[in-house]
Amino acid sequence: MVWTTISPDETKSVSVNTPIMKANSAYINTTMKIDHHWNEAGLSGHHQFAMMPKYTDGIAATPASPTLAAGIDLAYFARLKTAAESAVAPTTEPYARNAGSIMQLLGIKACGVIDMAAGVPTVVYKHNIKAVGGVTYTADGKFKIEFEAAFPMPSINYIILGGAMRKVLAPNHNIFFVPDSALAVGDKKKTTEFSFHTVATDGTLLEPLQVWFVCFGG
Repeated sequence: MVWTTISPDETKSVSVNTPIMKANSAYINTTMKIDHHWNEAGLSGHHQFAMMPKYTDGIAATPASPTLAAGIDLAYFARLKTAAESAVAPTTEPYARNAGSIMQLLGIKACGVIDMAAGVPTVVYKHNIKAVGGVTYTADGKFKIEFEAAFPMPSINYIILGGAMRKVLAPNHNIFFVPDSALAVGDKKKTTEFSFHTVATDGTLLEPLQVWFVCFGG
């Protein structure tokens, strides 16, 4: 299936133009359905999803950000992280640009919310955590999280943010989410898993009422 740019062609007869125009209509119908709803009542013209190549300068194919056209206020685009931004494993990430700034959108590569009861973790919300054995709890405040095998982190240089809630009956002071200590970063913070503790302000490891985390970057 091909697209004919000039159609109808006034130099050709109706009988010659007809199959060309039918082919163009078929091309539009097929191509629009790649990522749009098309010829569907109530949905036609709306996106199913959006796919795009990473944006480059078009000359040396180096990572770049688009310039806003006249009358346009915001652009969404994909861009490859540069070696200066991600020295180990540059990946293509989502971005947005307005008149005043270029923003990397915080695409969460993994996240989870875990309820605790008598030493038993229950995952109540998650993304990219193994369905079976993805959360290991070995003692007061000690957790290990494993990512889905098909979607590891691009490197060990991802960002982990987390928090925890202390049990209501415990003394009234804070409990913290603390990434596990190690002699080398890759010992406890791997592309396939990471470990953390929940710790009271006095340094005591404690089981939380609930704990949560997000991972992005890398």
